[in-house]
Amino acid sequence: MGMNRRDFVKVLGVSAMAEWASFEARAQAAVAPLKELADQKRLMFGSCLALKYFNQSPAYKELFLSQCDIATPELHMKWDSLSHQEGEYDFSNADQFVAFCAANRIKVRGHTLVWHDSLPAWVKQKISPATAKTMMLDHIHAVAGHFAGKLYSWDVVNEALDPGSQRPDGLRASPWLQDIGVDYIEQAFRATAAADPKALLVWNENYLEVSNGFGDAKRKAMLSQLDGLLARGVPIHGIGLEAHLRSDQANVLGDASYEMFLGELAKRGMKIFITELDIQDTSLPVDVGARDKAIADLYKKFLTASLRQPAVRGVITWGLSDSFTWISGYRPRKDGLPVRPLPFDANCQPKPAYYAIAEALEAAPRRA
Repeated sequence: MGMNRRDFVKVLGVSAMAEWASFEARAQAAVAPLKELADQKRLMFGSCLALKYFNQSPAYKELFLSQCDIATPELHMKWDSLSHQEGEYDFSNADQFVAFCAANRIKVRGHTLVWHDSLPAWVKQKISPATAKTMMLDHIHAVAGHFAGKLYSWDVVNEALDPGSQRPDGLRASPWLQDIGVDYIEQAFRATAAADPKALLVWNENYLEVSNGFGDAKRKAMLSQLDGLLARGVPIHGIGLEAHLRSDQANVLGDASYEMFLGELAKRGMKIFITELDIQDTSLPVDVGARDKAIADLYKKFLTASLRQPAVRGVITWGLSDSFTWISGYRPRKDGLPVRPLPFDANCQPKPAYYAIAEALEAAPRRA
């Protein structure tokens, strides 16, 4: 387990023998797979994945298979991973990912078709009002068509909102918006539905979790956009909440206004997914015990609030083990210490964050 009596006291701030005995009994038992705890409530649990991690760590492969029944390709289906030249696609890595998941009965979330980021150099060079619509639709038809019938869902549109763009509609001033117009979202969903009619189609978005001015503006824009799109019969089936959280956001996460927002999505018939969950620890103390406790507390607070909403159907973390996390490069600690954002440590052993996630899943109402 990697935790002794002294560690337990440091992490949880308790010394009573009864508390330690309870923890020790749980630690000595087989760690309950998160996918099984989720399945008991008719939820899914999973993580993103790059297949190269399995070559670097056989233990990580074992961990992934034990914990996950749904997976998101971390890189394999992004546009710049699939196409380096106009009109040419290399699906070999993505096909390998899908085949691995199929062999192990793991659902796949396609990620992502239309995004302002991860664009190949040739797209950046050639995109214009004259070319953008054809480029976007051709890409959707090529990629969603290639995987038609094989995936659980698609993140059709990714991070399309940005109140910082200062637009009344809250949309991000992305190349797709600028070169196609406000209806690019509708076109993208309709094209994906035509190319892969059996997949669940999701709008994936960041910062909807945060109950502050920026998050509130995003929520308002999301609901307004949804109302218009659904009124026109656009096939949007779900909303993905990325949930890349920060430890310094504890006071603005998981409150009543967040739960009300989830309720508004549910009223509109949306299935809701937590799609890229992790917690950045850059503002937390050096002490590992204190850090792990703060991260665990935030996981539990956020997931408990999220999972009270029956429309939430799945939780996907952005990685399982601290050995493979994008945060190491994106937002490393200034003191140079390894980051600890995920439920399992670098040795694939459970941390307090694992138990916090497990407890939130156990407390969740069972879906109908």
